[in-house]
Amino acid sequence: QKRQEALAAENLPSDVNVSSPVRKVSLVRLERASREFANQNKHVPTEMQFLAGLQRIDYVFVYPETGDLVIAGPAEGFAPNAIGRVVGTSTGRPPLRLDDLIVALRTIPQSSLVGCSIDPTDEGLARFNEYLNRNSFATTVAVIQQRFREMTRAMGTQNVTVFGVPTDSHFASVLVEADYRMKLMSVGLEQPKLARWKSHLQLSGTGENTLQRWWFTPLYDQFQQSEDGNAFGFSGQRVQLMSQSEQVSASGKRSAAAFTAQSTAKFARQFTERYEEVADVSPIFAELQNIIDLAILAALFEKERLPQRVNWSMQLFLNEDQAPLAKGNSPSKVASVCNYRKAGSGIIGLVGGGVTISPQRLLRQVTFDR
Repeated sequence: QKRQEALAAENLPSDVNVSSPVRKVSLVRLERASREFANQNKHVPTEMQFLAGLQRIDYVFVYPETGDLVIAGPAEGFAPNAIGRVVGTSTGRPPLRLDDLIVALRTIPQSSLVGCSIDPTDEGLARFNEYLNRNSFATTVAVIQQRFREMTRAMGTQNVTVFGVPTDSHFASVLVEADYRMKLMSVGLEQPKLARWKSHLQLSGTGENTLQRWWFTPLYDQFQQSEDGNAFGFSGQRVQLMSQSEQVSASGKRSAAAFTAQSTAKFARQFTERYEEVADVSPIFAELQNIIDLAILAALFEKERLPQRVNWSMQLFLNEDQAPLAKGNSPSKVASVCNYRKAGSGIIGLVGGGVTISPQRLLRQVTFDR
């Protein structure tokens, strides 16, 4: 933490490198300042790329008289952590990013659905199912360990699909990493440093071999709007985990099971109820909250025509040629996530799922409190 504080003091303006319960960022002036760097074909400075350390969007303010749109929320100084992820110096939570904001502004109006899905191939599932049918009887721990290795090999790699946003964007990489890390946590291959946390593998019953589908969706408590329509408020933890048990046919085709196992629902409920704790110890899940906030913001702009109300054309932000974004490297395939339980004969396979964000539909379904 001392190292991060030193880096923040060295690289950030003093007014950015302080904690604030409500920091305001003008998006109109941010774009105006960004144009100077775009014209020189240069990256924007760190304090602009990370939106002055803003960690959440709690408010959106509209100023028709001055032609400005402002987002506001808690903020603090920030710096790379030990593995290079940029996080707040005291909270450890990552700040919002300008490139994620631009991706949301460019894609949300045209995309009814944004997210990712990590799914096995039909061939891999057929091999997996065949192996389970032949090897589900009780045996020794050593044999179960060998089964685990063979089962993972039978499943093979899984396909990663990103939809609604560019696959080479940081926005996409957050979707994929959060989904995959959640799957690792569900089967106990990654354990968050939280007291009384139980993986789905620990919660499942002996011999419970059903396959699971997990996916993240938005979760907000309420949306508020002032009487004059010039102020909006967001509240809630932004993300929840949904679950479903699945069946697999002999040919590898997946379908929803008639019932979802209690352990499956219990793990999803635990993850949702303790999401803020998980995000505190694993910043990728806070980044997922951030990009969902930005997706909802872009949908709010579209629904309420906020840029038009302040005569902001977003000309630079919406122009891919004038404002190109740094490209990332989201994987197209990942290893299957499976684990075994030494205390029983059950082998747990985890397949399917992802992140599903429908910001426009969400805003259509809610009523703004005044």
